[in-house]
Amino acid sequence: MVLGDLLTKHAKENPAAEAIVFREVRLNYGTYNRETDRIAAGLLKLGVAKGDRIGIYLSSRPEFLFIYLAAAKIGAIAVPVSWRFTPPEIKFVINDAGISLLCIMQGFSGMDFIRNLEQIRQEVPCLKHVVLLDGGPAGNNMVPYVHLLREPDNSLRKAAAAVTPDDTVLLLYTSGTTGVPKAAMLTHGNLIAYARGMLSSSGAEPGDSLLLNVPMNHVGGAVMAMMCCLFLGNKLVLMDAFVPEETLKVIEREKIAIIGQVPAQYAIELLNPNVGKYNLGSVKIALVSGQSCPADLIAKIRERMGVLPRNAYGLTESSGAITFTRPEDGEDRVRNSVGRPMEGTTIAVMDEKNTILPPNSIGEIAVAGATVMKGYWNRPDENKKAFDDKGYFHTGDMGMIDDGGFLVLSGRKKEMYIRGGENVYPPEVEEAIARHPNVMMSAVVGRPDPVMGEVGRAYIIPKPGTAITPDEIKAFLSDKLARYKIPEDIIFRNNLPLTPIGKVKKLDLYEEISREFRMK
Repeated sequence: MVLGDLLTKHAKENPAAEAIVFREVRLNYGTYNRETDRIAAGLLKLGVAKGDRIGIYLSSRPEFLFIYLAAAKIGAIAVPVSWRFTPPEIKFVINDAGISLLCIMQGFSGMDFIRNLEQIRQEVPCLKHVVLLDGGPAGNNMVPYVHLLREPDNSLRKAAAAVTPDDTVLLLYTSGTTGVPKAAMLTHGNLIAYARGMLSSSGAEPGDSLLLNVPMNHVGGAVMAMMCCLFLGNKLVLMDAFVPEETLKVIEREKIAIIGQVPAQYAIELLNPNVGKYNLGSVKIALVSGQSCPADLIAKIRERMGVLPRNAYGLTESSGAITFTRPEDGEDRVRNSVGRPMEGTTIAVMDEKNTILPPNSIGEIAVAGATVMKGYWNRPDENKKAFDDKGYFHTGDMGMIDDGGFLVLSGRKKEMYIRGGENVYPPEVEEAIARHPNVMMSAVVGRPDPVMGEVGRAYIIPKPGTAITPDEIKAFLSDKLARYKIPEDIIFRNNLPLTPIGKVKKLDLYEEISREFRMK
């Protein structure tokens, strides 16, 4: 089975069932499948072939899903491009993935997508076609979206018949500890195995409507939410941005049964002074991921939604969250663990020699199973580092498995921190800061934040005889990094703690931050 089979199945068996809701637009499975087929036919007419990479530079909206699944139906590979990305980040993804066709909209949330692309167009030789979604000038080798829509013919049936479960269907970019982004290759088989395992562990059932208010370029959107609904034939309600009170309105209006958010989102929504106006009683699964769920937030979710939230742990390379707590596990487990592995997934904790450790021993978390990616796109050296000879993928996260089989996180071997659900990798930020002519050295770490969970802090040593300000650094980074990657705090120092070989001792900085926040 491949992704296209699922959509075709629901369109045949229950074509009138609601599939996608976006603002005032309501689409059933018959329309969902028909639009996807028309786009697939259009892609074939443009010369797109099996294995070609199709970039999707859109906000979360129905067309994102149409293009994603159209690519899947003909054996092409979807490559979401974050709408938050700056021109250099977009250029990197296009060139690294070898994107030959990019679907783009005019802009979103103050970002001018057309202008961003124009700045780099001469530096992305692999890009042959640009499909423009929403009007405006369609010159400069841009194809209007409506011209992409073609009636399916035998070429689509032939292309679809050649797609196999082992074919890559999705490239999702995730930065590494080196600061260089790399794409996880997720296959049709990965995503279908993920849907089966998630549904058996999360409690989702046919008829459950799901609200997605995180970006589609995230594994939470492109895999977890999309596959949950596609596998069951359920309704997916899209929001193109996180707006706290609008989320509450949508939950009530659409009788949302499943919602997955990071703690910061739940906290902002449930602290809204108007929260009592909305009936949130339809929610039966409130999934929390990204960070641990504090006791006061658990109490708020229980009070307002009437359910015990479910904690989860996962990563892009495993197709999404792969551990879940269940209501019967109790509140202590939600506070102190991220649950047990879902069906079809094996989790082990290992030492530096890749020896599996006994329960209650802290080590590196490693994952195996049908949901684990095929590997990193064009990164053979990274693949050798990430996978051991037993087939386990090493996550870089630290934790232990207790006597009950629950995974307990204890920290990160990697330097990544999570800002409001978005992963930030300090080496990438440090590399951008280093381009400033007046910076001698920098070190970026995460620090606690009551709303976002964590935010960035940059410690910077200016070059002798120079003067720079925090605002100047932030302005300098504004066209080099997505906004969520720009550190909240900029702190200037004359020196930083160093190892004997000259590397910054970040543990000392984390200890300093820990003392600072204990005193507050």
